[in-house]
Amino acid sequence: MTDDEMTKKSDEAFAALQSAVSEAIDHKRRLGQYWVVADANGQPVKIYPENSVDSAAE
Repeated sequence: MTDDEMTKKSDEAFAALQSAVSEAIDHKRRLGQYWVVADANGQPVKIYPENSVDSAAE
């Protein structure tokens, strides 16, 4: 497998992961559930559908 083929495969895998995460977050938002993301410092943060945010480290 060439470098170009490997790059294309990794780009496709990354796009698939981005799509899956986006769909999961949208699903949680529609159900009124929170989800956890990392902030700029790598700390977990709870995100709520109504746009309030809590530190998940509590």
